[in-house]
Amino acid sequence: MQICFLLYIFWMSLEKPKALNITINFLLTTINKMETTKKNILKVLLKDLSTKPVMTSLAEEVRMSRVGAWKVLKKLEQERLITTTPVGKGKTSARIIRINWENPLSEKTLSLALGEEASTQQRWLSNFAALSKMADFLVLYGSIINSPKEADDIDIIAVTGKDKFLEIEKAVMKIQKTQAKAIHALYFTRQGLKDELGLPNNALVDAIKKGVILYGQDSFVRFMRGVSR
Repeated sequence: MQICFLLYIFWMSLEKPKALNITINFLLTTINKMETTKKNILKVLLKDLSTKPVMTSLAEEVRMSRVGAWKVLKKLEQERLITTTPVGKGKTSARIIRINWENPLSEKTLSLALGEEASTQQRWLSNFAALSKMADFLVLYGSIINSPKEADDIDIIAVTGKDKFLEIEKAVMKIQKTQAKAIHALYFTRQGLKDELGLPNNALVDAIKKGVILYGQDSFVRFMRGVSR
């Protein structure tokens, strides 16, 4: 199959260079779309604590058909980044989908996906850079992400040791002087946030699900791994 495809590409390069460029561009677009969807699904599996991840809910989250989402999931399963477990005994039973934490590449892949997501928020990366070394991880959430002009305030969650709360609060007050909108900051220890998510505190569950991890992606992935257990 691969040999036939390579021969076809070679023939196209000799006979129809313009058609070859179109074919290559189409393939690259398809590959990029697949990779983006894979990362989006992994982020949903990592961050969404509100539901048990099954095919239907995942397809809705990434706005794909069940067939399209299933193809991506099979690819992720082949790469050992996820596991799927049937709920019942029938062939058509729903399957619970989880991140495969046994694969050492899972954490690295997730951290990279979160880092790429954070890179779309350059303004807030710059504004909150002073907190990057104080917090284990920093979450930006709320309407400020997608509708910064309409947002009433800037919502962040800083997770760190309790001994650093005062230091972070002083840094936030300093940053506040440069912002037109009020900064609404929540401070948690890792255990404190884990306890709140376990209640569950639905507002925090939603903030984690929809928020952007500005700093500390590696730390956040390890934290969520502990929460999922």
